[in-house]
Amino acid sequence: MGVELCFSFMLFSWSIFMTIMMIYLCVNNIGLLFNWEIMSCVSSSLEFDMVFDWMSCSFSGLVCFISGCVMIFSGSYMKGDMFNYRFSLMVVLFVLSMNLLIFIPNLTSLLLGWDGLGLVSFCLVIYYQNSKSLAAGMLTVLMNRVGDCFILGAISMVIVLGHWNMLCMWEFYNFMCVNLFIMVAGLTKSAQIPFSSWLPAAMAAPTPVSALVHSSTLVTAGVYLFIRFYSYLSSYHWFSVTMVYISIMTTIMSGVCALYEYDMKKIIALSTLSQLGVMMMSLGLGLPMLALFHLYTHAMFKALLFICGGNIIHSFEGKQDLRQISNIYNLMPITSMFLIISKMALCGLPFLAGFYSKDLIIEYLIVGNLNLMMFCLGAFGVCLTVLYSVRFCLFIVWSGSNLITFNNVKDNDLKTIISMSLLMLGAVWGGYIFHSLFCLFNLNFVLPLFMKLYVPILVFISGVVSFGLGGQGVFTIKKGWISYFNSNMWFLSSFICFPMINKFSLFSNSSLKVIDSGWMELLGGQGVFILSKLLFSFLEHWMLIMFNCYMIVFILMCIFISIYNFFLYMDLSMS
Repeated sequence: MGVELCFSFMLFSWSIFMTIMMIYLCVNNIGLLFNWEIMSCVSSSLEFDMVFDWMSCSFSGLVCFISGCVMIFSGSYMKGDMFNYRFSLMVVLFVLSMNLLIFIPNLTSLLLGWDGLGLVSFCLVIYYQNSKSLAAGMLTVLMNRVGDCFILGAISMVIVLGHWNMLCMWEFYNFMCVNLFIMVAGLTKSAQIPFSSWLPAAMAAPTPVSALVHSSTLVTAGVYLFIRFYSYLSSYHWFSVTMVYISIMTTIMSGVCALYEYDMKKIIALSTLSQLGVMMMSLGLGLPMLALFHLYTHAMFKALLFICGGNIIHSFEGKQDLRQISNIYNLMPITSMFLIISKMALCGLPFLAGFYSKDLIIEYLIVGNLNLMMFCLGAFGVCLTVLYSVRFCLFIVWSGSNLITFNNVKDNDLKTIISMSLLMLGAVWGGYIFHSLFCLFNLNFVLPLFMKLYVPILVFISGVVSFGLGGQGVFTIKKGWISYFNSNMWFLSSFICFPMINKFSLFSNSSLKVIDSGWMELLGGQGVFILSKLLFSFLEHWMLIMFNCYMIVFILMCIFISIYNFFLYMDLSMS
């Protein structure tokens, strides 16, 4: 029995246990909070808290279910890898960090999960140990480090409350700054504009890791933090306005860039960015539970989509370019079926998982207090999702015969089929199950029939237009400045990420030379060492001189006593 299957069994067992725990907590309408006081200093106490409520248990169960499916798939994808056991351990550590983030409501101990995700994701992104992976890993970890610094800033300001528990905070003179710091940290972790460029770069990791990162772990950490902090964030009007503008910009930017991209994994990553924008839009509209609902449904079909993409990449010997892959419908019928189902759920086709959450968000966008321009931009983001999804399928599924004269593409790997089948059940039935059993939004708004059918009709028209554009060859993008601009994500890396990282790097370098290696080093360990060395050298010199003096005195005394005893003995003998 392989190590992947052992870890999968553990993850599935924990997922089942969390599901039973969630049902128990929901039926009894209770939540459990475990508190361990590590130390107390003056009026502040450092505590380790664990909260078990319906939200944390359901999210943990979903994360472990998806992780178990990904571990089964990695047994096929990473077969033959020299360090497969190390890879599996890092994936389990990644899932453990996410579970710590889910269950810990304390800002200080939350860093165990928050920083753990950043550190382990860096190790996984650079797993293939080449220059491209290292560059992507450095961009990922440094951009996430910006958010970590804001979390540390929030912790330093919340110390005036005497505790760091997120569930029972109250307003104080600097509380707005704390919320602003939490907001920036969440935007960084969820890769919203202007921190979006690290998300496609993280595709340098192996595909099983990408399936975890982009479905239910790293990028959803910021959304989950916002949901936990929502009661405090929503008290400020600027939060809702800022979140709506940033989320719509992120959705449109990711959709447009996906139309100009040919890398299969980057297109799926940009679709994740688009759906994160939809979740943030829901938070901006005042619907945190609806954002959580969309997070759950999105996790199911996005993990399925990544596993389908990873199986295609694995079968085509590492090719990721859409122009080098085709005729999947005939070569890999099972994978193409699962791929189309996940794409339909992503587009929000009726009665699939994505429809139940995405349709509600767009409907509330219609009846919300937003102007016509915001509504049109949000609807345009929905259209872009259909456009790049159909473009993706036109290139690799419904295109003509393969360019390779001989291929050995197989679609009969049992581990991959099992993992895709389990996730397909979530992509098809997950939205209905969550909507029927667990999600109560307390929203009652009535729409006319034409407004109710607005989103499905928009999706249908976008699909028809996409097929028409694909038939005209419009999706074969010609090189030019527009293509260069969009394929580089609007130069966010050049204008935002690298300058910010570069300034921080220069500041850290100068601080290292001036402070750590400068006056602090002279006043600290190195200075004490030099002073002690000089002092002991001085003392050693004088001790050597004194030792010589004492030895001379001792020898003279010995000679004197010997002579005295000799003469005394002579006198006694003569008398």
